[in-house]
Amino acid sequence: MEEKRSLSDFTIEQFIAPIAARTITLNILAGEPGLFVVTGQPSTGKTTTLFVIAQQAWLQGIPITLLTSDQNLLEQMHFALPRDWIVQYVDGTEQAWEDAVNQKIIANPGMGMITDQLIGFNNAKAAMKAAQADHWVLACLDTPFVGLDVLYVLRALGYSTPDLVENLVGVLSQMLLPRLCGDCGQPAPATLAETLLIYPDSHKPREIWREVGCPVCENRGVGGGWRYGRCALFEVLQIDDEVRLIVEDYLERGNLGRPPTHKHFTLREGSRELVKEGIVGIQTYQREVLQNPLLRVQHFWEQESLRAERLQGMFGRFVTQQLVDKLMLQADFESIVEGERRDVTCFFCDVRGFTTRAEKSSAVDLFATLNCYFQEIIDIVFQYQGTVDKFIGDAVMVVFGAPLAQENHALYAVQCAIAIQQKVAKINLTQPTPPIHLGIGINSGEVIAGCIGSARRMDYTVLGDVINVAARLESQAQPNQILLGLATYAAVQSTIDCQGVGAIHLKGKAEPVEVFEVIYSQEQN
Repeated sequence: MEEKRSLSDFTIEQFIAPIAARTITLNILAGEPGLFVVTGQPSTGKTTTLFVIAQQAWLQGIPITLLTSDQNLLEQMHFALPRDWIVQYVDGTEQAWEDAVNQKIIANPGMGMITDQLIGFNNAKAAMKAAQADHWVLACLDTPFVGLDVLYVLRALGYSTPDLVENLVGVLSQMLLPRLCGDCGQPAPATLAETLLIYPDSHKPREIWREVGCPVCENRGVGGGWRYGRCALFEVLQIDDEVRLIVEDYLERGNLGRPPTHKHFTLREGSRELVKEGIVGIQTYQREVLQNPLLRVQHFWEQESLRAERLQGMFGRFVTQQLVDKLMLQADFESIVEGERRDVTCFFCDVRGFTTRAEKSSAVDLFATLNCYFQEIIDIVFQYQGTVDKFIGDAVMVVFGAPLAQENHALYAVQCAIAIQQKVAKINLTQPTPPIHLGIGINSGEVIAGCIGSARRMDYTVLGDVINVAARLESQAQPNQILLGLATYAAVQSTIDCQGVGAIHLKGKAEPVEVFEVIYSQEQN
């Protein structure tokens, strides 16, 4: 009879990959003791994984006792356990399991317990009793569910919500995927849609490992047989004080929150790594992972996360976080990004006499002064729900009514401009340096709004004659003056005091433009 290999031949570094999954596993073992379950369907190798994790705990100084009801377990295993591990066979009764846990685990402070299977109320109850007594309990559980969904399987074993919230410290789930065909597997051009499955941040198609077809594949179905063996895929969830809040919310109220990424490594992430390394083909990923109904929540989480990152990158610098959050809820988000017509109000705000000030001030003093004023200006813009489109030297362009529609956007824009002029006048009274004066031009109408740029840099902006007129009005404004185009004046005349300036020839316009001035007090109310 062939001699068994030692369990020491199966190190956690060799067995659990990639590094992110292994790191979370080690972080679980470095934390407070409790129940750590290893899940998977039958014949996925989860029992071996369980013993590899137990060996790591043992190497960290935790003595191990194996409690099992299977008298053939050691004979069936393809490895030999360390000699100083204690093995205790337990019959299936509740009393037998309670006695074994009391005598072998709880009576020995620091003793770690391993059981090959949580198979019913009796040994599940005993395992929880050991965990409640601050012992490590490592156990296998037959289930296709992964991550947070394992919680409901554990509850079916008789565990209460407080049991799980207070004593469950980790879940490692395992599945097997067919390895890439060794006869025809190769990197091959992929579509952009396929590329995004493996490289979510990519902006162009890439080569991806796939089975291009051969007699071996045709006989077994592409990626569907075991001709080249199978490889393990892991999901690991660490449950600490932060994640326990998510666990409780899920069990008590059904709210499915997303654990922090550094405490939750998903099967989707792991399978991507296998495709990138050429261990698994893209066809297997699409069939076994993408179409797996048990992983649909991960797919939803990922899409929402990518959408949020995209939004934050495009809009986070220009609008309040509350507006970014609202954008995430918009069903027409793609049209916002790709381009649409919007009715908006735009204003340009520029520092008068900046060139003269620049000639007389040091660079440090100049930028310190500008930043002081612009900080106040942007705070006011956000207060009135405006979007900072861009800074142009000592000027700023602000839009109201995009990216989200805004009722009374013209009124908000004018009120914002008045508040800015009043705030600047107040700051001037407290500064020892020469005062800052602003000229503001405001115009309303239809524009084209969307994101412009490249894969490296994409910004949200608005385009159209309305914007050009607002810029020309700003250039005509005197210090402290707020000039309005006709459409803006028509929208606010019943609320804001204004007076006509007359028809002005603006650069780029064939005909004179009717212009109006806002009448306001520089003193804040």
